[in-house]
Amino acid sequence: MTDSFRTVLLPEDLCAAAERRFAGRFRNLEDLLLFILREVIPDRAADLDHNEQAIIEHRLRELGYL
Repeated sequence: MTDSFRTVLLPEDLCAAAERRFAGRFRNLEDLLLFILREVIPDRAADLDHNEQAIIEHRLRELGYL
């Protein structure tokens, strides 16, 4: 893993909604986004079967990320 970071601009209302929805599962929005990105990176996505990938994409779409 790297020690360098990037800044990403996201709509405030979307961030607030994600924080409310996942407050009990993640410490903050950054932890949620790290989890999501690690789940859909190409190397891991190749390991998922089609149904699992469709579920993840559906959930991301509901959150407004896709």
